[in-house]
Amino acid sequence: MQQQDSFNLSRKIVISSDINNQVAYEVVSQIMDINNYDEEMSVLNTYQPRPIEIFINSAGGNVTDGFAIIGAMEMSDTPIITYGLGLVASMALGIFAKGDVRVAHRYTRFMYHSISYGAGGYIKDHEEQHEEADYMQRMYNDLFKETKLSKEQMSQIKNEKKNFFFSGKEAIDLGFADEIILKPEKRFKIVSEDELAEIEKESENS
Repeated sequence: MQQQDSFNLSRKIVISSDINNQVAYEVVSQIMDINNYDEEMSVLNTYQPRPIEIFINSAGGNVTDGFAIIGAMEMSDTPIITYGLGLVASMALGIFAKGDVRVAHRYTRFMYHSISYGAGGYIKDHEEQHEEADYMQRMYNDLFKETKLSKEQMSQIKNEKKNFFFSGKEAIDLGFADEIILKPEKRFKIVSEDELAEIEKESENS
């Protein structure tokens, strides 16, 4: 993650590892710091806060830590743009989906699946874990209620224990993303020796 510099709060957050307690702490802290700064600056009528940008390349991770990040995002008065890069899977998909504006790169792979939980201890432990896992699954599915991935589809994916992968283009079609980054135009061109000689000649004559 990018850290605060001495003059400005960085508004760019990078999640490029498994989502865990440390990642959640860093992301939540940065979102809170930016919001506190924007609230202090709001006394100036001319102040227009720039959005927070979260760049995501993650296979997912701990569900509760992911929900902590999502909670901070939903509490943020400063708009948040999420960018999907590389792989956006499992809990990372939930974080991506909660951006105010969601941008997918054309080479990104997205993945939805059912959450997993540890199975250890006595039968009662299994029952409690299963009950909690069902509750967390409902919370997780709720993150995608505004997409075109239906409850029936999510239930089928869970029952079949499969991973549902889709592309950046499909993310648009399914309502997970608002925009897609296509192949950018070249920002420079290689100058040939003849063109370079012509430029130097024109420079000498001017």
